[in-house]
Amino acid sequence: MRTLPRFALAVVLSTALSAASNADAATGFVRASADQVVDGVGNPVVLRGFNVAFKDFATTLGEADIKRIADSGANVIRLVLDYRQLESAPFAYDAAGFALLDAILAWCEKYRLYAILDMHLAPGIQNPHDFVVHREKSYSFWSETRYQDRFFALWATIAKRYAQRKVVAGYDLLNEGTAPDIVQYLRVLNTAAHRIRAYDGKHMLIVEEALLPNRGKRLVTIDDENVAYSIHFFYPPQFTFYTTTRERPITRYPGPMVTTGRTIEIIETEPLTGSREWRRVTISATPPEDAEIVRVILSSDEPRGAVWFDDVSLSVNGRAIDLPAPLVANNSFEIDYPGINWENRGACGRVDDTSARSGRHAALFSQCLNRGSMLSSPIAVVKGVYTLSAWVKTDGAGGDNRLVLSWHKAKTLAVVNKPRLREKIDYALRFRTWHRVPVYVGEFTAHANPIAGSADKYLKDILDIVEAEGLHWTYWTYYSEYPGIGIYTGEQPYLARPDSLRVIERYLTRH
Repeated sequence: MRTLPRFALAVVLSTALSAASNADAATGFVRASADQVVDGVGNPVVLRGFNVAFKDFATTLGEADIKRIADSGANVIRLVLDYRQLESAPFAYDAAGFALLDAILAWCEKYRLYAILDMHLAPGIQNPHDFVVHREKSYSFWSETRYQDRFFALWATIAKRYAQRKVVAGYDLLNEGTAPDIVQYLRVLNTAAHRIRAYDGKHMLIVEEALLPNRGKRLVTIDDENVAYSIHFFYPPQFTFYTTTRERPITRYPGPMVTTGRTIEIIETEPLTGSREWRRVTISATPPEDAEIVRVILSSDEPRGAVWFDDVSLSVNGRAIDLPAPLVANNSFEIDYPGINWENRGACGRVDDTSARSGRHAALFSQCLNRGSMLSSPIAVVKGVYTLSAWVKTDGAGGDNRLVLSWHKAKTLAVVNKPRLREKIDYALRFRTWHRVPVYVGEFTAHANPIAGSADKYLKDILDIVEAEGLHWTYWTYYSEYPGIGIYTGEQPYLARPDSLRVIERYLTRH
């Protein structure tokens, strides 16, 4: 980060340096005390609020958003940090990035919000899955000590700079770290804690559950007394991450989560070959009587030439349905976001930027040794006439290339309800009891969902559980540029999910 587009650096520094008070200056630093978090005079504090990405303050968010969060009843933000926003080079630090962090903390002081500083992305990358931040398929943090040394040095720099800032509730040491084993995970986290304590003996540390190579999770304690332990609760991910996961079953919460089952009937075009110009192909059909799910499929076994599909559209009774799934419009393959891409089966289908009817991208099949396909997400069937169309272009194509409507029975994957949520979070409650430590749900969410009311009912149930257990929590996320994810979205942030916000605010304001 080199610039602060929303305001001049001098203004930022002036604001930060002139802040008169912090989130709760009269009662000092918050800290862990047995299984509670308390203020400086020992009064219990339950942290409740939102995740907010630091990067969004460099482009979209500002002081008004901090005020809005405080007005909602929240008392904390978990500020999502990427090391690249604070490092200008290995072991060198970006003045503008830290100035922006100073300004955000000054706004938090002004509106009496605590801030948790979350190292969401560490040098070398600490996990292989966090495409929301970096979209990488490999990670080297655990295997190369040079990255770990930069991580320790960055935390030491942060601790030295903010050791006296009471507005900081704690340092979330490492987001979703996927270490080769627990021994290495503990070594790195204990070293980070030791480096911080060389400059800052007062701030609470936050240690997240380790993500294991076998996809399991494990909470482990480190060698420090002032620590809260954090879990991320995304059960089931196909529902909570509906907008961004590749697997999007249809979930009515509370109730069944269903996906594509037995195929009932397939409606398809004739083989598409021969034309180098874009042309529109269309099929129409009514669903079979027992059809419960429909999917759109682009299919090809093109061995020699190439076939492109673009601007796919599906409607029922004249009403357009976004593809690859409701709420997630990617009909023209333009959104560069892994979860919103169509499901790809086989090795020969891909999103291509060499030829497109509109925008920059199209779906391309070429050199198919076996059949390849790209599929929409499952969509619940309603009565009526379905019309599917796409623009197609071929180049030397002689294979079996088709546009397909596929009708299916539903297959139940699981039943999701409040008792099941309580069962899934129980391991964290047992850990709290065994070790007498605070537990913090650092991330949980429910993306917008095509089944009306399901996301909001889920949020109510998970918040009922964490509140009844006295857990600390921050919702993922206050803002996202992608629709269906953040409570706010847009270049000029607007309230995109008012019903979900009302649910969250009921738990923020009841205390």
